[in-house]
Amino acid sequence: IGTVTGHHMTPANGESVNEILDRMSAVYEKVQSEYAGKKVLVVAHGGVLRWFTAVAENPSYKEIALNDIANAETKTIRLDPLVRRIPEVLDCWFESGSMPYAQQHYPFEMGDKKRSLPKNFPADFIAEGLDQTRAWFYTLMVLSTALFKETPFENVVVNGIVLAEDGKKMSKRLKNYPDPLEVVNKYGADAVRFALMSSPAVRAEDLRFSEKLVEETVRSVMLPLWNTYSFFVTYANAANFEPIANRRKSTHPLDEWINAEIQDLVNRMTEQLDRYDLSATCSELFETIDSLTNWYIRLSRRRFAGKGTFDCVESSEDAGKEDQLNALHTMYDVLLTLCQALAPFCPYITEVIYLNLIPEEHGSIHFTDWPTTKALDKEEDILLKKTRLLRLIVSLGNSIRADTKVKIRQPLSVATIALPPDLKKLIVFSEGDMALLRQELNVKLIEFASNPEDLAESYVQVDARKVGPRLGKRVQEIINAGKQGKFTQNKDGSFLILDEVLSADEASIVYRSKEGEESNLSVAADKGTVISLDTEITKELENEGAARDIVRAIQRLRKESGLHFTDTISLKITGAEDIMNEFADLICQETKSVFTDNDGQDEKVEIGGEEVTIRFKKN
Repeated sequence: IGTVTGHHMTPANGESVNEILDRMSAVYEKVQSEYAGKKVLVVAHGGVLRWFTAVAENPSYKEIALNDIANAETKTIRLDPLVRRIPEVLDCWFESGSMPYAQQHYPFEMGDKKRSLPKNFPADFIAEGLDQTRAWFYTLMVLSTALFKETPFENVVVNGIVLAEDGKKMSKRLKNYPDPLEVVNKYGADAVRFALMSSPAVRAEDLRFSEKLVEETVRSVMLPLWNTYSFFVTYANAANFEPIANRRKSTHPLDEWINAEIQDLVNRMTEQLDRYDLSATCSELFETIDSLTNWYIRLSRRRFAGKGTFDCVESSEDAGKEDQLNALHTMYDVLLTLCQALAPFCPYITEVIYLNLIPEEHGSIHFTDWPTTKALDKEEDILLKKTRLLRLIVSLGNSIRADTKVKIRQPLSVATIALPPDLKKLIVFSEGDMALLRQELNVKLIEFASNPEDLAESYVQVDARKVGPRLGKRVQEIINAGKQGKFTQNKDGSFLILDEVLSADEASIVYRSKEGEESNLSVAADKGTVISLDTEITKELENEGAARDIVRAIQRLRKESGLHFTDTISLKITGAEDIMNEFADLICQETKSVFTDNDGQDEKVEIGGEEVTIRFKKN
């Protein structure tokens, strides 16, 4: 383009000459207004510098002939001495590859140890994106190997590429990603940090970033953690709780379990962080927070209120108070340790919680040591296995209720459980465990079956992805035979299906309800454990379920009225006379109420298809 008309020509995905001149003029005017009278260094490639120089020296730049621009000298503004680019260029990544030595000014500041490498060589780890495989990672290794025949680092933490939600590269021009500052302001820096550290990006995989990822982290990590802390503070303040140093550990099974769970978390996190396995560590944290909130706290609510552990077991006032202190001390210790373990991942929320718990102990949680690792003893290990089994049984019971559309609050008559042989030998359920199962399954009776086949029929589930390459066209035939129960299991755990032997990794035994049997029994199974529930609901069970629905309705009204959990109420219920005659004491006990007339507002609710009027007032 050697004519003035060439000023308007625009290459694909590029700029015309006029657009470049306009851009350089705007930059020049900004520099002149903000740095007038000062020397300014402009660093750019040669073409841009030529245009910039032309604009600086020729105010009527649009009249400039193109050949004059091409021949202009590249100078700094204000006519400083000529600056030219040298023709020889070494890949700039070799400067970065010199980092282990250059940052120590090696060898010039090594004194008498000029031939010794810096003390921090090799590095414990380096961290960068996957795109650095052929750049920084490469030049670090090349220089170190060539100069010293040593590896410059011991571990590499490789991040994947963070893409827009649509899978495309993030682009300012396309604006195909949310503003990072807005995301941080909306959800908090901790949520963004944990979301990224628990994402595929820390496994060197691409991540399609979406606000939904951060929302899920808030829902599953941040809110449960804060609600746990808030729950503890509420009950601790109500009990005038003061932590006692070196207090004897509680022997309550729930306290022993959560202490073992937290110690196991610290042990596993330490091992995983030593391997720089951030993804696995985040998964451990998530599972422990879930265990704390959805098992320990849920089962200990009555304990924190000084009422004992189970609805069905009476507790004296003195025993209840002592158990309440045990629960509060355990929860206090658990929160401190959990915050220390979580601090590197969520530095802000853990700092707030920690300093609110012990404001005078340390200046910051980040000044404290990492929690101490300690191997679990045999009893603790069995306790963890037993609790996981209890949770599995409860989960299976809840899945049956979901499938049969029976509410969790509806009591049932009996649950029958069959355990796999290895667990039957290892685990013994105590009376407390049985009470817990009756409460959580909401049944009157727990029974045990000798074999899973007494409750359900077994079949083999084949992993098609694993056996497909080996079995080829026979895969579907083997799968169908396994589903029909045409298999035998060998002593080593493998399976013989037709004439093919499948390893325990390629197939597994699962259970289903027996076909052709009409009964009220519904079955669920997982990991060799089978449970059946008798879903027949008698009139007596129906009334008790309705009473629990009334309790739930009153608790909802208490919450909506802003009542504290310690507040008592006067209560009047109209309707559902049969239920009230049988379960009045249960309703009063669970809702902190006394039956008496009052001038509160009427609230109508439907219980078991019948309209019930609830009137209450704070005492």
